[in-house]
Amino acid sequence: MQDAPADTSTQPSAPELREAAFTRALGIIADIDIPAGCALAATGSLARGELTPQSDIDLMLLHTGPAPAEAVDIWYPVWDAHIRLDHSVRTPGDCVNIVAEDTTAALGLLDLCHLAGDEDLVAAARRRVLQQWRRTLPKRFNHITDTAIDRWRRSGSVVAMTHPDLKHGRGGLRDGELIAALALGNLCDAPPLAKQRGLLLDIRTLLHDEARRPRDVLDPEFAHDIALRLGYPDRYELARAIARAARATDDALTDALSTARSILPTPGGIRRTPRRPLDVDVVDGGGYITLSRDPDMEDACLVLRVAAAAARTGLPVPDAVWERLKRVPALPDPWPAHAADDFVALLASPEHTETIIDGMDRHGLWTPLVPEWSRIRGLMPRERSHVHTIDRHLIATVRRCAESTVNVPRPDLLLLTALIHDIGKGASRPHSQVGAEIIARMTARMGLGFRDRCCAQTIVAQHTTLMKFALRHDPTDPETVRALLDAVGYDLLTLDLLQQLTRADALSTGPGVWTARAEQSVNRLAAGARRALTAVVATRPFVTAPTPLGLVVRDNGELRVHWRGAYQREIVRVLALIAAKGWNIQGSRMVTDASDGSCRAEFDVRPRAAKRPGDVDEHAFIQAYASGVFSTLPEVRPAATATAWTGRTLEVRTVDRPGVIGAVMSVLPEIDWMEAATPGATMVARFRLRGGTADRAKIERDVNRVLNAA
Repeated sequence: MQDAPADTSTQPSAPELREAAFTRALGIIADIDIPAGCALAATGSLARGELTPQSDIDLMLLHTGPAPAEAVDIWYPVWDAHIRLDHSVRTPGDCVNIVAEDTTAALGLLDLCHLAGDEDLVAAARRRVLQQWRRTLPKRFNHITDTAIDRWRRSGSVVAMTHPDLKHGRGGLRDGELIAALALGNLCDAPPLAKQRGLLLDIRTLLHDEARRPRDVLDPEFAHDIALRLGYPDRYELARAIARAARATDDALTDALSTARSILPTPGGIRRTPRRPLDVDVVDGGGYITLSRDPDMEDACLVLRVAAAAARTGLPVPDAVWERLKRVPALPDPWPAHAADDFVALLASPEHTETIIDGMDRHGLWTPLVPEWSRIRGLMPRERSHVHTIDRHLIATVRRCAESTVNVPRPDLLLLTALIHDIGKGASRPHSQVGAEIIARMTARMGLGFRDRCCAQTIVAQHTTLMKFALRHDPTDPETVRALLDAVGYDLLTLDLLQQLTRADALSTGPGVWTARAEQSVNRLAAGARRALTAVVATRPFVTAPTPLGLVVRDNGELRVHWRGAYQREIVRVLALIAAKGWNIQGSRMVTDASDGSCRAEFDVRPRAAKRPGDVDEHAFIQAYASGVFSTLPEVRPAATATAWTGRTLEVRTVDRPGVIGAVMSVLPEIDWMEAATPGATMVARFRLRGGTADRAKIERDVNRVLNAA
């Protein structure tokens, strides 16, 4: 039987509770004996008129000379009433010094208001506080934003959490106060957020009343009754209202911070920063992503190139750029050749992907890429183990997978399945079945091959299977292993990706899901299934190089460089030239002739500046190679790297960046062949060593030294 709904007809409303708390506080404060020449002022919720029945009271005794001796004893009326009190005794000069030295305390002083005593003294103190705040704010702006970021990391997002922190979370009440503080500092306009703040304040007031104690985190056990008291049918509708209010506050704060940054002077005054191309029509404008001076706004891939460049570099994308990109037409079906790579690249940054998706979603650029996102945006999960809304859980899972892309052979499929695995929740059918249908359509739009589409569809359809089998059955039982192999279609790649997704999914769900027992059981079951399969060994690639060096525009519009050389390490010359041109290598293949040691290689490249492959001058490229000027590879910055052996084939997985292939080949012995691909932001390369024995330990040390050296 379900619990009977609470009778809310006789319960006081949130404004009535606050009014009663405020009236009670003023009655108690009236009994305080104010010393002559002093004034009693309020800060915090009392000053803002937002006092709840469980709030503490922030009071300040203002004076102009030495602190009066009786100031120690004036607080007894409040203490006797058993109200928590935060009190201080200060001069207006003390207040000014606090604003100059402690920005966190300064935010509270901005609400200073008169309660009793010398009203002119309070007015003078407030005037001096505001003056000092406006002088201090430009100097301490970065510290204020860093403090807010630390608070968001501790409390999470009010929009995304199933247990939102209404006060300290991102988009919560504290952020509304921060916007007001920036407006008082003349760095932005105060946006109209009274309705949104009123809702969050009403919920917090009723939470205090239901819990009978001060509380800022709204747990489900309180959310149901609060929803009914506010007129919502259930806690899920209340959660949607909270998400809308918090998102409006978060967007307003983002705009306020952006406005403030544009107003504040840059250190050292104005200076011109050289612009450098990042991709076709995508430019580093000096610490932020912008467009070229004459971008092709009819290029459907431009949005994804901007997002991928932001993910790779970590540079922010201003709102004005996102707004401008709304003019770009939608991607055709299927997507153009490089669009899928850029989409995966924007998912591949553990640090920046969430910010990029938020920016795109806020400006209506994300849903055209993932149409089903609108259905799960802000959707509350039914499982109590989840701490995020469904959309935030998906992004959190993507972030976990992005941290482990060098640990799997197909990081692109891992990131795509992480993004989609729970997107079917909220439907009337099993969410894994709905998600499998969605990712089948999505990978088809992206132009992935049939095998890749089947692999991704199986992973999403079975994304709960590995954990379920590992915890409910004996992971060492051959029948359990056989059932798992049936689920993954006896495919090793599917098994590897499913194991990684299972871990990321559990870690992103909430505390207590990925336990030591769960990890041990999952790994044991996966290892047993892996032993029952045989890995597919990579085969020698087919390479054509009709001339010593050349450029070819392929039928799909991609640009291919072919090269022939007398010996293996001569490949450094063409790799150095490609790096000097600023071209991105999407794929590469090389074979060695066993008879004379000569080499042939192909490189699928992507120029950063040329809008069409045909714009590249082949003659100038060949002349530059013949000049011999370009013979040094760029220094490879350290990044995560993993190595694995299959017979004599070494597989290297590492974050894609200029110079990687040349750096690896510079430390390898003679090879029979090599092939490399860049699914998203991870390079996966295989090197087949020539016959004979090789010191594998030394080779791995050398590879990690050149790719992962600190």
